[in-house]
Amino acid sequence: MNPIRLTRLLFLAALLAATNASATDVSKYDPRQLPVPPIGRIPAIQPERYVLPNGAVVLLLENHDLPVVKGTAYFLSSPSLAPNDRAGLRELAGEVMRSGGTAAHPGDWLDDRLGAIGASINSNIGAGLANAGFRCLSENTAEVLGLWAEILRQPAFPADKVELAKVGLRRSIAGRNDEMLPMLFRTGTLAIYGKDSPWSAQPEYATVEPISPGDCQALHAKIFVPERMIVAVYGDFRAADMKKLLAARFGDWKKSGTPKPVLPPTPTSVEPRLVFAPKDDVTQSGIVVAEPGSRADDPDYAALQVLEQGLGGGFSSRMFQHIRTQRGLAYAAGARAGSDFQKPGIFMGFTLTRNDSTMTALGLVRDEVRAVTQSPFTGSELQAAKQAVVNGYVFNFEDPSQVLFRAAYYEAIGYPADFLQRYQKALEDVTSEGVLAAAKRKIHPDRQVAIIVGKESEFDRPLASAGLPVERVDITIPPPPSKHPGVAATPEAKRKGGEWLAAAAQAAGGSAAWGAVKSVTISGEANLTMQGQSIALTSEETWAFPDRQVSLQKLPFGEIRQGFDGKAGWMSGMGQSRDNPKAAEETAKEWERSLWRLFSDPAKVELAALDAPEKVGDASYRAAAVLGARSQDLTLLFAEDGTLAGCAYQDEGGGQMGPARVVQLFEDWAPEGSLRYPHQSRMLRDGAPFLQMKTTSVKLNPAVTDGTFRKPAP
Repeated sequence: MNPIRLTRLLFLAALLAATNASATDVSKYDPRQLPVPPIGRIPAIQPERYVLPNGAVVLLLENHDLPVVKGTAYFLSSPSLAPNDRAGLRELAGEVMRSGGTAAHPGDWLDDRLGAIGASINSNIGAGLANAGFRCLSENTAEVLGLWAEILRQPAFPADKVELAKVGLRRSIAGRNDEMLPMLFRTGTLAIYGKDSPWSAQPEYATVEPISPGDCQALHAKIFVPERMIVAVYGDFRAADMKKLLAARFGDWKKSGTPKPVLPPTPTSVEPRLVFAPKDDVTQSGIVVAEPGSRADDPDYAALQVLEQGLGGGFSSRMFQHIRTQRGLAYAAGARAGSDFQKPGIFMGFTLTRNDSTMTALGLVRDEVRAVTQSPFTGSELQAAKQAVVNGYVFNFEDPSQVLFRAAYYEAIGYPADFLQRYQKALEDVTSEGVLAAAKRKIHPDRQVAIIVGKESEFDRPLASAGLPVERVDITIPPPPSKHPGVAATPEAKRKGGEWLAAAAQAAGGSAAWGAVKSVTISGEANLTMQGQSIALTSEETWAFPDRQVSLQKLPFGEIRQGFDGKAGWMSGMGQSRDNPKAAEETAKEWERSLWRLFSDPAKVELAALDAPEKVGDASYRAAAVLGARSQDLTLLFAEDGTLAGCAYQDEGGGQMGPARVVQLFEDWAPEGSLRYPHQSRMLRDGAPFLQMKTTSVKLNPAVTDGTFRKPAP
C-alpha cells in the first residue's frame, strides 16, 4: 500500500477512536458550562503623596516583584498655546524634547546609552496634557531619573532634530487623506468645532515650515513648570531613597509664575446641516452624524459608555446588526459616546458603505441614532453591552501601576483620585431605563450635523434628499509654500531665460526635430531607493502628445500599469484595477516638464532667469523659473556648456512620502534619429538619491490607437 495513504488511514482511525471515546460525555467539555468568576474590583492603592516646596505633587508606590522602576510626569497644556500659524508645534516640540536631548546629553547619545542599559525615556505634548516618562532597571534608577529630569527641565531643541521632526510631520500631512475613518472623524471634528477653533487646528505644510527651535523653547516654558507637575513613580525602590533623588533633581526648580493653560471653549449646540467633503478617488463613502457631547465627570458617563457599546460598539450592536448584517450596506458601523475627560467630546454614529448606497446608509444611521433615544435596550442588549464595557475597563487596570498612573492623570486634570472606583460602581448600577434617560438628555437627533466624505457622482440619491442644508467643504491638502516666492520676472530675466532654453534645444537637435515627434515609446531599467531599500525595475512608457499616456512597471513583486486616455485615468496591478482621478493633473504636470514640450517650441515656454544658481551636491547650475507652471517652483537647470542639465520642482508627495524638492538630472545625451536624447537620468528628493534610470530603447512616432491608452477590461 502507498505509505502516504496508509498514514492518512491511521490518522483517521485515531481520530475516530478519540471521537467515539469522548462521545459518551461531551458536556463536561462544553465551555458554556464552565463557571465564570465575577469581575474583580479595580484594586485600591495607597500611594504616598507629598508636595515639593515648588508645588510639584509626587505619588510614590513601591513594588518589589520585579527589578524595574518607571515614572511619569504630567503637565497641563492647551491647544491655544500654539498659534494657528504654527499648527504642529505641539507635536514637534513633544517629539524633539526627547529626540534632541539636552546640551549635556544630546539625543543620539541618549539613544545609545539608554539602549545599552535597557532603559527608555519618552515625551509628548498633547492638546490638553503633556507628559514625559521613563522606565529602567532599578540598578540604573539614579542615572535614568537624572537624564529624565534634564529632558523635562532643559531640553535643547537642536535645529537639526527640529528639521528632522518636520520631515515626519510633512509625511503625516501628505498621507492624512489616505484612510477613510481618520479623514471622516477629522472632518466631523471640524464640522462641530468650526475651522477657527484651536481644537480644529491641524498641521499644514505652511504652518510646519516656520517652526523654529525658539518656538519649541517658548512652548516648553509655558507648559513644563514645577508648580503644575504631577509625578508618579512605581516599582523597585525605597520611598526614602526616591524622595532624595527627586529632591536632588527637582528641588531647585523655581516656580515659573506663568499663567495656567486655559482650554478654549467648545460649542454646546450646532446648526443642523449636511457637510459634504468631495473625495473622488474612493469607492466607499464615510458617513457620520454628530453633535457636541459631554465630559467624563458628567453623571450620565457610565450610562453613555454602555449606550456606545450597545449602539455601535461591536458585532452585536444595533448599528452593526441592522446596517451591516441585515442590510449588507456597511464595511464598518459604530458609535462614540462623545465623553472626553478635559472637555466635552463629540457624539458620533458612523458607517462606511459603497458610494452607490451612501444616502440609504445615511438614513439608516440617523434612524438608529433616533431609535436609541426612543426604545430601551432589551435585557440581552444591556447585558452584552455592560459586560463588554466592564471587561474592557477592568482589564486595563489589573496592575497597580496602571491604577497609580491613572490616579496621577486624574489629579493633573482635576478629577477625584478614586474616579476609577466610582466609575466601576456606576457601571454596575446602569439599567436599560438609565441608558434611555441618558440618551434622551444627551442625544438630539433633530439637532445634529451629518457628514459625508465620498464620490458624489456615484451616490444613490442627491445630497439634498437628506432634507438638510448642504455645506460643501474642501479637504484637499494645501501645497507647501513656494521656495521661490516673488520671482523677479523682469524683461531682462525673461530674455535671458528664453535664450538659455533656445540654446539647449538647439544643442539637443533643434526644435524642428523635437516638434516632428508626435508620439514616443521609451523603455528602460531603473533602481528605486525608498526608506533605505533598493528596488530594481523595468519600465515601458508610451506617450501620444500631449495628454495620452500609458506605462508599465515590472517590479520584483508584480506589474503595475497606469494610463490616461485624455479623459479618464486608471491604475491596475496585483490583480486589482481602479480609477485615478488625479491622472489628468499628473499628466499635465509631466507634460510641462517634458523635453518634448520644452524643446519642440521653446519660444512658447515663458522663463525668468534667477539671480542665484541652483546647487545640487557639488555642482552648480544656471537656473530659470518656469512662469505659470502647474508644478510648484518648476525650475530648469542649465549646464555651462549650454545643455539642459535637468529640472527641479516641489513634489507634494503622498502616502509614506512627504513633500520634497525633486531634482531630475539628464545625462548621457546620444542621437535618436535627428535629435539627441538623454539615456540616463538621476532623480533626487531633498538631495537624497531616489531614482536612477537607464534608457534602453527610444521609438519615435510609433503607431498608437485609442485602445492603447484605454483602461483594461476587468
